[in-house]
Amino acid sequence: MAPRDEESAVEYNAGGYLQVHLQDTFKNGRYTVVRKLGWGHFSTVWLVRDEDKHRHSALKVVKSAGRYTETARDEIKLLQQISDTSPSHPGRAHIVSFLDSFAHSSPLHTHICIIFEPLGENLLSLIEKNRRKGVPRCLVRSITRQVLLGLQYLHEECDLVHTDIKPENIMMSIPNVESHIRTELSSSPRPIAHKLPIPPNPRTRTSKSSAAAPSASRARHRSVHITESQPLASPSSHAFLSAHMNVLSSTTGTSSTTTSSSFADSLDEDMAGNSVDMMIMGESSKTTTPATSLGSGMSKLRISSSDQQQSPTPAAAPLASDQRSGAHEVAPSRDRSPVEGLQVHVEARSASRTTNSGSEKDPLSPTISPPHSVTVPAAPSGPSLLTQTAPPKGTADVINGKTSPASSSTSTLTGDSSISSGSSDELRRGEMFHPICIKIADLGNATPSRKHYTEEIQTRQYRSPEAIVGRSDWGCEVDVWSLACVVFELLTAEYLFEPQSQGALFSKDDDHLAQIIELLGPIPPHVKNGGRYSRELFDHYTGDLRYIKHLKPWPLRRVMVEKYLFEEKEAEGLCKFLEKMLCLDPKKRASAAEMVGHEWLEVDWEREGEEVARVVW
Repeated sequence: MAPRDEESAVEYNAGGYLQVHLQDTFKNGRYTVVRKLGWGHFSTVWLVRDEDKHRHSALKVVKSAGRYTETARDEIKLLQQISDTSPSHPGRAHIVSFLDSFAHSSPLHTHICIIFEPLGENLLSLIEKNRRKGVPRCLVRSITRQVLLGLQYLHEECDLVHTDIKPENIMMSIPNVESHIRTELSSSPRPIAHKLPIPPNPRTRTSKSSAAAPSASRARHRSVHITESQPLASPSSHAFLSAHMNVLSSTTGTSSTTTSSSFADSLDEDMAGNSVDMMIMGESSKTTTPATSLGSGMSKLRISSSDQQQSPTPAAAPLASDQRSGAHEVAPSRDRSPVEGLQVHVEARSASRTTNSGSEKDPLSPTISPPHSVTVPAAPSGPSLLTQTAPPKGTADVINGKTSPASSSTSTLTGDSSISSGSSDELRRGEMFHPICIKIADLGNATPSRKHYTEEIQTRQYRSPEAIVGRSDWGCEVDVWSLACVVFELLTAEYLFEPQSQGALFSKDDDHLAQIIELLGPIPPHVKNGGRYSRELFDHYTGDLRYIKHLKPWPLRRVMVEKYLFEEKEAEGLCKFLEKMLCLDPKKRASAAEMVGHEWLEVDWEREGEEVARVVW
């Protein structure tokens, strides 16, 4: 019987996956396969034991077809550049660590392998587990500031644009990761492997000639063992709790016994009955839970569908672009009022969350298998991987245009709950402590800011207006736009924009721009003109949208108050922050460096910390 939510056996044909078994070794015995973490369109991902460094890592084994090999080599070059640039920059700690790469030769093919640090779940998982109330605002501020630091590092130090910022590509580190992995392996589910026949690849139909017949006959008798995925389980909620409470007690000098107790009790209530799957390396979750979108209240139609567009990405083979409708010049009815939209609850998030410009990424399966026991490797003799990859003590943090010591934050980033220095003022401002450490991952689509590898960028829901109209002069500011969409999604568990098409009436691009205009106002002429699709999307004479004529403005501040029931003051502060990142003119849009010191990001953990107790990790 075929395993659920695992790769297809047909993908083990020529050019596809490498057959990997537990205890297989790579790179002359250095890496030993411990368990399967997941799989994606262009690779399988395995937890391996690094016998040289005495630690665990994540091994990505890429398909062997030429297009995958070529793009994987491009990804490695980018990862090496990022790894070698300004390691002491405070934002470097918020970029996933690339550790090694090599080519693995099998009897038939050669596969590119990439080694990363093992990471926890992505922000999409956090959003889905907190869909009822959204992620607590203090935690959203902490996450946002860390992502901004990471983007500042990519933009200013590496001169790279990520081009695919979204919840799936922002990961949470696991505190004391080696200890957690050893505990996990000591009680991990028994890996189940299914022996399946390998069917002929339908994409490469066999010729009916007699010469091809023997090959087809042999293919019918080939088989493969597909191991069920076992992502790392979530660490105890108390790992986050203890770090938080230790920081409070060490920096304020006051007893926090009562607070700690209530905080823990509240957290335990939220954790009851919740099994959290973990992810690594920023690969996208393969399954999603239903959610809604702001777009559902602003647009007239919401149909769940993926939005595929072409992208020569190191993570995948190119796919076909969106089918832009050759619509007649019709003004479809968009007569539902914004307030009526408040009563509409769309139960379906897109069945498969779109990847960068629609290209296929490497989603990991969240499947958990039945129990078993395995041999637990000896404890590592050196520091944990997170400790090794954190910035050196004494590095400077850039906040509000000035520097402040970052040595104390290093301990938190590595999962160390004993903070050696700091003050309650720093704690309240959120400049020292973060209950979780965030890392930006999946850098295979990164591109220099001025010499682009492709002009088809960004996952649909996080795509900037300049990318929608097809301009080629975009830069780092597209990442800032995407992050603003992510921040909104963290707070509300809904997309900020979720455009849909309506046959011949209008396309997703038409609807996307309509939603942007309704929320943020008219797009400046110099932004909407000059793109490859500008004439298709806008009327040449009036400058209005060509196919959607009737718009109903619903400004962001009103949306937060009327739909999401924010207090006026809260909505005002949030909008001042988001609107700088959602500026329709990319030349005036705030940079990551400008936003990292914004007042909205300040957190008083002493006052707001207990709100984290309700997070479902």
